[in-house]
Amino acid sequence: MSVQVFAAEQLKYVYSAAHEPVGSVQPGERFVVDTADCFTGRYRNPDDFSQQTAAWVDANLNPVTGPISVAGAEPGGAVEVTIEDIEVTTPGHVVISRCQARSPADWWHEEYRAVLLPVAGGRIQIRDGWSVPARPLIGCLATAPARETVLSRHEGDGYGGNLDCSAITTGATVILPVEVAGGYLYFGDCKAAMGAGEVTCSPEVGTRITAAATPVPRPPAMGSPRIRTAATLTTVVSGISLADACRSAFRELKLWLESEWQLSSDDAAVLMGIAADCGVCQVSNQLHTATCSIDRSLLPPG
Repeated sequence: MSVQVFAAEQLKYVYSAAHEPVGSVQPGERFVVDTADCFTGRYRNPDDFSQQTAAWVDANLNPVTGPISVAGAEPGGAVEVTIEDIEVTTPGHVVISRCQARSPADWWHEEYRAVLLPVAGGRIQIRDGWSVPARPLIGCLATAPARETVLSRHEGDGYGGNLDCSAITTGATVILPVEVAGGYLYFGDCKAAMGAGEVTCSPEVGTRITAAATPVPRPPAMGSPRIRTAATLTTVVSGISLADACRSAFRELKLWLESEWQLSSDDAAVLMGIAADCGVCQVSNQLHTATCSIDRSLLPPG
């Protein structure tokens, strides 16, 4: 049976239930998604960086491929998206800032040139004789909101979106809320690797993603996206302040442990006080995104 491939065509710049799906997949069906870099290829030639192209990119940031309808996904439920592979298909596109402003929040306004970083053999080449490991991730993974149209550069607990979470990578299963029939999955804004925080630009790349999606009942205590791997459980929350996002991600993980692992509130709080880790995804977007994770080996057997 051939695998469906969803090309990086008819790119979208919003998440919306009004979109016509680019196709449909069956529960558990393996499929392939091609994504464009977050600049829509405007800097394939770094010499094309200018005030005009930068203005266009700023107005059209983070193209996403989709939406892909998942058969059986229903409002009020959830969809599990398993990431089997992320293949980098372009060089890393990086826009460099002068980084002269006192506040790093203003460094995005000081971008002045673009560079391409070769990505091959699992390495990102910074310059001749100097490379670092690649760890591709999906920056934007979303379902469609029910009652609003949201720019693809934005993020929210009810749909996911521009989370820029390094845990959304090969081997992860991402659990997203479903608000419209079919769920409507969007993929984009992939990076060859990204440090926590996204204070400066990381290598933005086009990719070929191999994934599968399965509708599941929404856990009653689930208020934001979740990520499950063989080793860890992670909750992802976006909020006005990073502190609030961290605290809410901690709460979401505590509720997950109580509902799915039947831990008492006291036991969950004790375990998390010992071993739960809050982390930063990004502090560059409209909302800041944080995680809370715990090692599954620490959970009680059964």
